Amino acid sequence: MPDAPIQGFSKTVHQLFSGASFRVDNYQREFTWERKDVATLVLDLYKSFSSSRKTGDGRKETATYKPYFLGPYVYVEADDNTVLVDGQQRMTSLHLLLIHLYRLLDEAEERVDATKVANLIWTVNYGETTFTVNASERRELLEALVHGRDYDLPANPSPSVRNLAQRARDLVEDFPEDLRGESLLPFTDWFLNRVCLVGIKAESERHGWEIFVTMNDRGVRLAPIDLLKGHLIEMARLDATDLNTQWREMLSNLSTLGARVPGEFLSTLLLAKYADVNDRSERDEVDNAAHEWVRVNSGKMGLHTAEDYRRFLKVTVAKLSQRYQSLVWATMNFTSELRPVYYNAVTGMEKQLLLIIAAVKAEDNESIFWEKANLVAYFLDLTYIRKLVNGSVSKPADLDEDIYELVPLARKTQSVGELRTLLSRRIAELDDEFTGMVKFGLQPDNSRQVRYLLARVTAFVEAECDGSNDFPAYVDREHPYEIEHIWANKFDRHQVEVKTPQAFKATRNRLGGLLLLPKSDNASYNADSYTDKLPYYFRQNMLVKSLSKHSYSKFPAYRRFLDKYNLRKFMKHYDQFTKESIEERQLLYIKLCEIIWRPETLGFTVPKTVSPQRRVARRTRARYDVTIAELLAARLLRSGDKLVGRNKGNDYSATIERDGRISVPSGELFPNPSRAAMFVMDRQSCNGWTFWRLNRDGQSTLHDLRAKLLASGSLERSAQLPIG
Repeated sequence: MPDAPIQGFSKTVHQLFSGASFRVDNYQREFTWERKDVATLVLDLYKSFSSSRKTGDGRKETATYKPYFLGPYVYVEADDNTVLVDGQQRMTSLHLLLIHLYRLLDEAEERVDATKVANLIWTVNYGETTFTVNASERRELLEALVHGRDYDLPANPSPSVRNLAQRARDLVEDFPEDLRGESLLPFTDWFLNRVCLVGIKAESERHGWEIFVTMNDRGVRLAPIDLLKGHLIEMARLDATDLNTQWREMLSNLSTLGARVPGEFLSTLLLAKYADVNDRSERDEVDNAAHEWVRVNSGKMGLHTAEDYRRFLKVTVAKLSQRYQSLVWATMNFTSELRPVYYNAVTGMEKQLLLIIAAVKAEDNESIFWEKANLVAYFLDLTYIRKLVNGSVSKPADLDEDIYELVPLARKTQSVGELRTLLSRRIAELDDEFTGMVKFGLQPDNSRQVRYLLARVTAFVEAECDGSNDFPAYVDREHPYEIEHIWANKFDRHQVEVKTPQAFKATRNRLGGLLLLPKSDNASYNADSYTDKLPYYFRQNMLVKSLSKHSYSKFPAYRRFLDKYNLRKFMKHYDQFTKESIEERQLLYIKLCEIIWRPETLGFTVPKTVSPQRRVARRTRARYDVTIAELLAARLLRSGDKLVGRNKGNDYSATIERDGRISVPSGELFPNPSRAAMFVMDRQSCNGWTFWRLNRDGQSTLHDLRAKLLASGSLERSAQLPIG
């Protein structure tokens, strides 16, 4: 039987990029994926990998993990190149992800695997290097990314180069923390060998273009959202025409904010109001097949009669879709009505809309909706910042399980007062204020969080002094402000105060030694001495100006601000900026954070006492489902145990704290071993479980202790230890 005239070939990522050279043709030249597109791709891969991961799995087990299909691409074989007709967005993003994995593997000193990935990123023939996804205008940028060098965009970069540079920066910030530690190698194995695409081979570029048009512009695809509409309108029986018109208007309105927004709204609505969000499998069912979940769970939704379905469509869906549209708009625009929603969007708090919709009722008027939305958003912002600076979370996603736990409770609240009481009680259960912020600062993996914190503090001072609020400018990705170190990276200038390079790095990176400056200014004088930079600082925002003595005589509003918040002993000028200055400035930032995130100012009434059993250190997700807290509970570790590590002739140490966190000599606290190891070695990736050894026996690594606990069969799953 003859072969089909158009053929498809399934390939793993490893097979696809091995020895290949993909040429991006003119009509597919521009790379246009946004941050959310790349983040969604990485998150989907991470979720698929994690769903197969089991306690005790090593690298070999990934060969049996569930495969992941990334879709088709269309190509034409031409000379020594493969011309990409369709699929450039995914292929470019995969290439970018391979470069990021290479950098992480290289930093983790996994040379064999780094070389294997490098061979997928570029090839060398006759001494000439060719990148696998090949466009000449991208070459300099890709070379900088591969070698970990800074890259300055040219004066008039193409849209693809500008976007690619931005997505590379985003990927560093958005790449899941779990995958930078112990899971880096297993994930790389799975990604290369279990993630697949199907290539559709065209006879010519014209033929490829015809296939591309057919795939993208022809036919009507029934997505889950269409299937859900059909089921709901069928069950409503009457008013089909009116309901269909209403549904189309709802989709049209939501789609103005993004193609994915309608589907995200319906999933959010079902999860917020009806599904068991604490059941991961049920969450996946709603996300992947909402129509089928509704059909099976109609009783749980209170849908028994045709009238129930009509009310669901005419009231619940209609009203809450309008609220959702307002919320999504607020994530993109800095408005006075829903300002904390924008704040959370900047940090990457993906689940905030889920909790807001859980708390909001379809019958709530505009004023009540705003009040409830602000309460929830401020609660999440406060919770995240408090936990971030106290070392119990590192990214907003670490709060996902807390949000899932709150959703069914928020559903039950009716009034603003009930919601306020619920959230106020949860605030009372947090760690005390900003106690952990004394040692908080810039680390290899938290630049996004530090920039956000500096932006909030800087904007607050500006708003209080002159009424302006430039927060959006401080976090703008296109024209960014950058984190400025007041101390230049010159150890010899401060060796009298900080004796070792490691102590210098920790002190220099403290929040008290950091500012926000426009990128152009930061680049022009960041290596200058403090006294040389002072005149430039006086030209900047009010928080930066506070370093100069002239600010206290030139600006009356500034002095009123200091008096209003009793800040005169915290905010002062410095003729010389020493280690003591950094420590004093750290106290200033703590004071400002206490003012900005004061619960009462944000609308909460926090009870003075809280049940001690509620104040627990929640278990964060860790590899193999074992945490330091569980090793403490099993008495394989003791509070105060010393950990040691060695790399390239350098010795490092850390201490096990009673709540399961790990502290390093400079005072920083970390929720897991890998983050502590990354910090002391100043790396983006490291397997802390094999790096750290228990000092009292000198032999056992944390990996060994974990294996012992797993072998005993006595793993305590709850791993919640009292604090205090």
